[in-house]
Amino acid sequence: MSIKEFCECVPDMRNNKNQIYKVDEIVFIAIVSVLCGAETWHEICMFGRSNESYFKSRLPGLSGIPCAETFNRFFSLLDIDWFEACFQLWVDEICRQVPGVVCIDGKAVCKSSGSKGSGVKDRLYMVSAWSAANHICLGQRKVDGKSNEITAIPELIKVLDLEQCIVTIDAVGCQKKIAELIIQAGADYILCVKNNQKKLKHLISSLLTEEDRLYLPYKQRYFQENEGHGRKEYRECVCDAVVYPEHFYAGWKGIKTIAKITSIRQLADGEQTTETRYYISSLPQDPQLILESVRAHWQVENNLHWQLDVSFREDYTRKTDNAAINFSAMCKMVLMLLKQSKIKLGMAGKRKLCGWDEKYRDEIIGIQRIYNLNS
Repeated sequence: MSIKEFCECVPDMRNNKNQIYKVDEIVFIAIVSVLCGAETWHEICMFGRSNESYFKSRLPGLSGIPCAETFNRFFSLLDIDWFEACFQLWVDEICRQVPGVVCIDGKAVCKSSGSKGSGVKDRLYMVSAWSAANHICLGQRKVDGKSNEITAIPELIKVLDLEQCIVTIDAVGCQKKIAELIIQAGADYILCVKNNQKKLKHLISSLLTEEDRLYLPYKQRYFQENEGHGRKEYRECVCDAVVYPEHFYAGWKGIKTIAKITSIRQLADGEQTTETRYYISSLPQDPQLILESVRAHWQVENNLHWQLDVSFREDYTRKTDNAAINFSAMCKMVLMLLKQSKIKLGMAGKRKLCGWDEKYRDEIIGIQRIYNLNS
């Protein structure tokens, strides 16, 4: 599905009065403008008007460029579930079935001022699923202001095709209901165990003590060493089979393995830090697979959240409610399009090149396949 075809799938939530612009025109102009560096509704409007001839040649019948308020109103009215459904259809066209690790993690999307004089900052949180193998955001869910990620993660799991995947979630997702949903989806899980599950953490730490680790068979231990950027890192994963799960791990559907990962980081000045984390998993005892899957989880931080903050300045946006959520989905789409480009430029460089070079822009959004353009 091309971006143009995606735009044609987006529903119209407006009333029938004074509709000057079609839905696909508004969405297409917005996505292309974000691709080329726009970060606000005003910047989308300015880019559109600066490149009006470009958009008219790609959108037959376009009468002009909507104003900033029109973009804001449209995306504020656009139902987030409908837009998310369109987003997932587009993702499915790119990657029918997602192999490997799927990382689920939450992030604050934006800051918005509270009531005047209150000094309060409200934050909009989103939970996203990231395919580590394909570098694709598979979907997102808003975290309700009256709840937290625990309620949003199950909703996201239910709409994703996770069969044969390994789902990794930080401690907030270490819940019996979430583990059960992942197993029902035909996937495996690796869940980080912290103090929100104190009894479980104490049980694992007592079974995988430093002394007992030395007597575990070699196949139940795996380590990696890396050196670079002025530091050395050593990581070791120790795992053991779960015994009597119905007694010691009652309610944890599919649990087969407990694991401990120790990370030691040494800086050039000799300073050393050590971190130990505990995990439960439905995977069989495979310390290498567990360690590499846990490492892959941090792709969601580096390749998605960091890029959205730094390259798209998402954490500084003043958009609110549906407009903020739908804009976040557009940013994720653009990020995925740019990651597929083989040109050796950073994300900011690729966005600038899209703004400067129409041919490269058309190549990124796949418009040449539709319009057969040579420009």
